[in-house]
Amino acid sequence: MRTNPDNAPEKQEAYRTKLEGLSDADLTKECSDRIWFSAYASNNPISCAHWQCDAVYNECVRRGKQVIYKKVHEALMKEVRG
Repeated sequence: MRTNPDNAPEKQEAYRTKLEGLSDADLTKECSDRIWFSAYASNNPISCAHWQCDAVYNECVRRGKQVIYKKVHEALMKEVRG
């Protein structure tokens, strides 16, 4: 089975710590980037984009601001559908 060094636990922890320090505006931008990259990497199950997407969602939940993730996700899906 293939592995990805970007999926190492210490990299995941560092990313979660980074997210905690972001403003809501920066978290919104990060959500946009990570949701897009996760969708783009849908054919690569070991891409770090997937756990990063989960991490931005979890940070939104931690802040009680799931609406950030929801709005970004909905906007990206509208773009995809045209």
